[in-house]
Amino acid sequence: MSYNTYGQKGRGAQAPIPVWAEVRGVKHGGGSIDLSDFPVGGVIPAGTPVNLDKSGGTLTPLYLYEAVEDVEATGKDITVRANVAPAVGDFLMVFAEEGKGVKVNKVVEDHYGVYTITLNAALGELEEGDILIGADKADDTGSKPKVALLPTGLLWHDIVKEEGDTWGTGAVVDEGRIYEDRIVGVPSVYKTAMPSVKFEKGI
Repeated sequence: MSYNTYGQKGRGAQAPIPVWAEVRGVKHGGGSIDLSDFPVGGVIPAGTPVNLDKSGGTLTPLYLYEAVEDVEATGKDITVRANVAPAVGDFLMVFAEEGKGVKVNKVVEDHYGVYTITLNAALGELEEGDILIGADKADDTGSKPKVALLPTGLLWHDIVKEEGDTWGTGAVVDEGRIYEDRIVGVPSVYKTAMPSVKFEKGI
């Protein structure tokens, strides 16, 4: 079962399904994340790729958005599974070092962890399973990922923001097995950066 770590008040709810098959190694000390701009009740789910700069240091989530259906080249509405929903005004791009970035005009939650996003311009043809990432700007060819870090592991537990929390803490798994069909899709370059984390299908 995937359990929570919390913000400063130390309360929360369990994740709906287990995502870890086995946890063999956890980075000592974990890390802290600034939740001041995060909504109350918001959850950063177990299995989210994160970068931990040092033991007990800063924890940076790497949010991903996985297309759950094909999108035509001119389509501006994309349904995605997401670690955390993007906000109106954010920019998105297809996962790459550089490419086209577009602005998010509308976000509707279809059900837990699945959102329909309306963009101000089409990203081009997408296939089910394609991964999007936050971009630094809207640009036809020169956008780059907003957070240009590689993961050092995956969150062991959910991080839940309670009323009054400004900081949360998270433990980072760097060796283990995770059910990849129970989390948002992880691009191959991220998997390569975490060679001791094995991705497998759930039973």
